[in-house]
Amino acid sequence: MKDLKICLVSDTVFDINGVSRFIQDFSKEAIKHKKDFHVITSTKKQHYEELQNITNIKAIFSMKMPFYKSLDLVFPNFFKIKNRIKELNPDILHISTPGTVGLCALISAKLLKIPVVGIYHTDFPSYMYKNTNNRFVRWVTIKFLKFFYSFFEALFTRSQEYFTVIEKQLGFEHKNIYLLKAGINIENFDKSFKDETIWKKYGVSDSSFKVLYTGRVSVEKNIDKLIRVWQKELFYNCELILVGDCEIEIDKEELKKSGIFLLGRRQEEELSKIYASSDCFIFPSTTDTLGQVVMEAMSSGIPVIVTNKGGPKTFVSEEFGYVIDINSIEDISKAIKSLARKDEIYFQKAQKAYRYMRDKSISHSFLGFWEDNQEIFTNID
Repeated sequence: MKDLKICLVSDTVFDINGVSRFIQDFSKEAIKHKKDFHVITSTKKQHYEELQNITNIKAIFSMKMPFYKSLDLVFPNFFKIKNRIKELNPDILHISTPGTVGLCALISAKLLKIPVVGIYHTDFPSYMYKNTNNRFVRWVTIKFLKFFYSFFEALFTRSQEYFTVIEKQLGFEHKNIYLLKAGINIENFDKSFKDETIWKKYGVSDSSFKVLYTGRVSVEKNIDKLIRVWQKELFYNCELILVGDCEIEIDKEELKKSGIFLLGRRQEEELSKIYASSDCFIFPSTTDTLGQVVMEAMSSGIPVIVTNKGGPKTFVSEEFGYVIDINSIEDISKAIKSLARKDEIYFQKAQKAYRYMRDKSISHSFLGFWEDNQEIFTNID
């Protein structure tokens, strides 16, 4: 069987989000397993770790993405992207984002006659509607995605939940949709990183029950709803820890009065310690196809609270935490207050969440991805 060569192109690789961490982890796995896997992106951002199989083609122009301030909207150098793809000459070109860089890659693939496969990471129609509250914008987004993905041989999704969405919205045949096995770097997210002394430098109480959220602090993640519920309910001896780039107008000092702490961007071992040293994790988003941060929290040995819409509910059950309606104050309050008791039920949920993640390594995900691509390539031939 021919050794496969894959090139993945993405608008986001060096950002602080689940998609970027996923691509970085896959790049490391490719080196580890000696697979011919290369990544191309275009950004003015830099990464703390240089990987030999990631190429960053400097953007001609960049600006903050509307509705997504932590991500850049770039005007990439089409010819350099096309030439790099031509130089690599992959068997399959993977496009993980339908942005300007992804569009350059798609046009290049058509010119170079390279089959295209994609990963559906984000529910963009729901994302756009969440930010604009405009049905027309949602309709236009669906039309664009349907056109964009019509050139793809196959499409991966990170949860079973989105098979139906991809079929109905994008007109994709079920046989051409693949499940990307869930997996994270479980060595980097583990309960062994627990260190309760870290809270002192953030001004967080040692004795409080800490409810953690990591990701963009933004409207489409429903953080505004979570903050309103928190300020209304005033949970006794509980503090809400928000980690990530803030994209909404909030007064940090005012939030502290309600027991809400905005820590900003954290990464590497510091982030691992924050996860493991928290008491539970809450993920109010309804537009994520998987919710990698939820898996990172479970792998760190803490129970989780997720919504009843989106990808996380496909693997989170009452065994690991709670599945709630984010629009129900009663649901949110009940889940947090129940876990805050830290009784036997709490510790059972934490233990089961940790055990569940032990066989969800990034290697498990990467090797499954590689096998599926081998099948796709064989079918194309």
